[in-house]
Amino acid sequence: MYSLKRVVKGLAWLCAGGTPRRRRVLQELARISAGAFGFTISEDYKRWQRDSDFMAAYRRLSPGNPYSAERKFFLREMARLTRTVPGSVAECGCYEGASAYFIANTLPDATVHLFDSFAGLPEPTALDRTQDSMWQKGDLTASEATTRANLAGFSNIAIHRGWIPEIFTAVANERFRLVHIDVDLYEPTLASLEFLYPRLNSGGVIVFDDYGFTNCEGAYRAVQEYMEGRPEPIIHCPTGQGIIFKR
Repeated sequence: MYSLKRVVKGLAWLCAGGTPRRRRVLQELARISAGAFGFTISEDYKRWQRDSDFMAAYRRLSPGNPYSAERKFFLREMARLTRTVPGSVAECGCYEGASAYFIANTLPDATVHLFDSFAGLPEPTALDRTQDSMWQKGDLTASEATTRANLAGFSNIAIHRGWIPEIFTAVANERFRLVHIDVDLYEPTLASLEFLYPRLNSGGVIVFDDYGFTNCEGAYRAVQEYMEGRPEPIIHCPTGQGIIFKR
């Protein structure tokens, strides 16, 4: 994979190259190290990683979690696409409010409805239990007080505490421009789609946070089943998300 010439060139860059060349070598070393354990590292030099305002907000809202920044950035961009679409926003599974922060900041004219039990996940079903799955009842428990504190600067946030789908009665008469479903498991994902898809306005977007992750097989399965026969294709994103655009 690496010729002697390439190794010598890398060592020269590491020792005497400028900052961009040293960074390139260091990332290549990180890739080799990750590859030895069966993991991959994506390409460097992406502009979104240099968005200082976004990164500062993300680090403040998700301390100690470097893993989902690209998904939060992508979700923010999907929110931007719906600026001219009428309707509110629904987020199923808000955890401590990081995603909601970027949505509410991007769509200040829309009411952002957040639905969460704040008691963690319900009991996973057989459809959720796969070789890669590690979910248990109560995982991802969040503090409502922390969520409210993180979102205290917004006047367009409405937090609904309870279990899906019962909690949806609070918005039975709403229409939506953006829906973010991040509930990890089969039953709440399916219930969220059953309620929210018919209420999504034309031009609106649904973002599935868990669609492309093999440890969320139930969520993937629910999306596949519900969207079967419907006109919108599911776009599988390399971030692990899935999206549909309502026709």
